[in-house]
Amino acid sequence: MASNVVTVDMLSKHLEEIRSLKRENEELKAINRDLRQRLEDLHGEYQELRYHLKGMASHGEVLALRKKILELQNELHFRR
Repeated sequence: MASNVVTVDMLSKHLEEIRSLKRENEELKAINRDLRQRLEDLHGEYQELRYHLKGMASHGEVLALRKKILELQNELHFRR
């Protein structure tokens, strides 16, 4: 009987520790998501600054230029 009480007590402690670790894991996952988003934002800002300092077109400008090139290619194709 005493061993059953000890086993139940140990099981209870282990279950509480598992619950605690699961809560901590979820908190760390939330922090990780936040940090990942902040890193992506900072990287985007860094890229924009780098392009600006080098006198290069930004990613948005490159996409706009590609779109214009495709429009002009289509227009040229239809004129032939």
